[in-house]
Amino acid sequence: MRIVKYKTHWAYAGKGVPCEEALAEFILDFPYLMSTHAGVIPPLHILNEVLKTGGHNGGMGPGATWEPFQIDEVEYSELVDGLTKMDFESIREKHPYFRFNAAFVDEALHDCKNHTDWLGQVRKKYQGK
Repeated sequence: MRIVKYKTHWAYAGKGVPCEEALAEFILDFPYLMSTHAGVIPPLHILNEVLKTGGHNGGMGPGATWEPFQIDEVEYSELVDGLTKMDFESIREKHPYFRFNAAFVDEALHDCKNHTDWLGQVRKKYQGK
């Protein structure tokens, strides 16, 4: 699995903390990529939309920044496999900003146009569940 070099930002005033993790763990350090509570893995086109931005420092909240990149179908399959098999209980200490206990793909949400639309649909479908 791809190794990503990035910085985590825990406050807007900081320079960020350098990190280097496998793609699946990097995803967990970017709090607004996946819906924080649901654990739904974004489809490839949505994920690449976000990865191409290089992230942001989070403003008043947590964030992550990296050199923009994209992944292909093979890497996406590896990512999905890694996230769906991850032991979230043990990894939560290292990645504190997610609250889900399992990750999964919802193919019914693959037609969303962009990340904002996808997050809205995830919230609509899974909020409170």
